[in-house]
Amino acid sequence: MISQITDILHLFCLSNLIFLIGLFGWRYYYDLRIRIAGGFSFGIVCYILLSLDPDLKIPYPVRVFLFAGLISLPFFFWMISLAIFEDHFEIKYWHWLLLLCKVGVSAWSVYPVLDLINMRGPIVSETVLAHIIIPTLLSLGFVVAAIIRIYSGRKDDLIETRRRLREVHILMTGSVITFNMFSHLILRGKILSEILDLANVIFAWGLILAFMYLVFELKEGLVDPRPEESEDKEEKAVLADPALKKKLVSAFEETKLYRKEGLTIGQLAEDLEVQEYKLRRLINQAMGFRNFPDFLNRYRIQEACEILLDPGKDEIPIIRVAMDLGYQSLGPFNRAFKELTGVTPTEFRRNRGRDESLKSTADFEIS
Repeated sequence: MISQITDILHLFCLSNLIFLIGLFGWRYYYDLRIRIAGGFSFGIVCYILLSLDPDLKIPYPVRVFLFAGLISLPFFFWMISLAIFEDHFEIKYWHWLLLLCKVGVSAWSVYPVLDLINMRGPIVSETVLAHIIIPTLLSLGFVVAAIIRIYSGRKDDLIETRRRLREVHILMTGSVITFNMFSHLILRGKILSEILDLANVIFAWGLILAFMYLVFELKEGLVDPRPEESEDKEEKAVLADPALKKKLVSAFEETKLYRKEGLTIGQLAEDLEVQEYKLRRLINQAMGFRNFPDFLNRYRIQEACEILLDPGKDEIPIIRVAMDLGYQSLGPFNRAFKELTGVTPTEFRRNRGRDESLKSTADFEIS
């Protein structure tokens, strides 16, 4: 009876997932995050299909293909986490190299016992258990890395819906994947095994339904709008509190509070004697910044450009400029500078007399 209910819920999961892939693939095909989510969803589909085959009736070549998709699932969980929560995320070649290594090592480990691995029921063979330990630990590593990255960036996130999504994503998705992995490693009897299988599919279905809700209701921060939708959104932007905005601009342009080393949005709210959520909303909705470091960098790099354009300040080392502006090391300063100007600080200073376009490059517009 439990096994039959599990099969029915697996079919519900599969139908919901196919609907989700079709809908968002059609509506948001242009968004990188949706394309990565397609890989994540494919891994879940592979897991469901393998779970619906307790008697190992799927042809062996098809099982190999499905297991490859299943092995890639934690990797795409990590990737979709980075894509959603990092504003400047780009896919690099080493990401795909990492996926190939993950699939290659896992395949090398499980291939000798692939025809014995069943996604339902207890693992009664110590040989099978020994072969799946390495892939499980690798998968857990991707899940833990994603959770750490999501958690570490929550303080600087200015998009309210995305801040809430961080907690939900960590709690739900990470927990479901981790529980699923370790429930298959526990040596257990038939009844307990059926209960754990049922719990896995209930959690997976709940995760799919929650994701559907989040994408529909908390779409901001998940999916970028089309260009025409962005223009409409700008026209309907929430009006800023003029007093708070004046206070913030004064603190940055007159007292240059952005120079404070290690400045966080919480500390800034305390200095301005304002509630943190109001400050987040102002910087995000009225000034157009999605995270606090981008807001800080815009002011810091603008002043850095002014210093580097001044021949009378050539004796000031680049690292001194960075430290005076609040950076704790030269690396973050160089990365932020190049991201906003297209060149390194050294190149900017060296070419200032020969390239007049650098002056316009240094003139950032801050709403």
